[in-house]
Amino acid sequence: MSEVENKKIATSADDFEDDYQEDNTLVYSDNEIAHSNNDDIDEEAPSTMKRKLDTSSEEAPKKKKKKQPKKKRAENPFDKIDISKENVQVQAEYLEDRQKIALPNLSAVELEEQALPISNLVDNEKFKEEHVLDSLSKYIKFGVAGHKKLGKKPSQLASPVVLVITHSAIRSVNLVRALKEFNSTAKIAKLFAKHFKIEEQIRFLEQDAIHIGVGTPNRLSALVEQEHLKLDNLELVVIDTERNAKSFNIFDIQEVRGELFKFLGQFISPLMKNGKTKVGLF
Repeated sequence: MSEVENKKIATSADDFEDDYQEDNTLVYSDNEIAHSNNDDIDEEAPSTMKRKLDTSSEEAPKKKKKKQPKKKRAENPFDKIDISKENVQVQAEYLEDRQKIALPNLSAVELEEQALPISNLVDNEKFKEEHVLDSLSKYIKFGVAGHKKLGKKPSQLASPVVLVITHSAIRSVNLVRALKEFNSTAKIAKLFAKHFKIEEQIRFLEQDAIHIGVGTPNRLSALVEQEHLKLDNLELVVIDTERNAKSFNIFDIQEVRGELFKFLGQFISPLMKNGKTKVGLF
């Protein structure tokens, strides 16, 4: 067997796992005597060699890294309030704050261009009902000037007077049910994903004239961008501020708020600035 093979056998995998280092130095106990080739006695060898082994085998103690304390997120006064019950001034400040959080890459100029003007926010202080599902129909009538038109059959396809925006398909279904009193004159357009394919909604909008549509931001944006949903007659946008099981509303949910403010900024803000459309926080 060659010298190389002998070395391979002498050093096994277990040696590496245990951080073992081969040392050809002879080590003796205190009771043994080391002999050189000339059989000279070296009485100092045992203790000297032990010290050498101890020094080589000892590892410098590792310094433990101090854990940096987690930075606490600064409390935002808007995080826990029921924004639907606040006056328009607070609502305008709230919307501005949420917009910055939802669209962090926009410049100050771009945010200003897409801002929702306070002049066209619905004054909820004048609405005396509780903001619950049973009062949604009343809120829509409150927000639409000349709301009696909602009791008449609509004549234009895909051109709603009211859009209700919420955070999920399940919530959309509940909102549609709450608006059943309007079904006698026109169907409520269900403009959300999960339950319906966009092709089905396009066919519906091409066949049935509507007064009211209920949907989620992403699907509404897609329908407007593809010109299947028109905003020429839009008078009121109701944003549902109901909190989910985790106490988040549509402005808090990361997956939804970005799409919401893109839709509002691109399509609704210009209508508001022209004095044509109002936004109500319900």
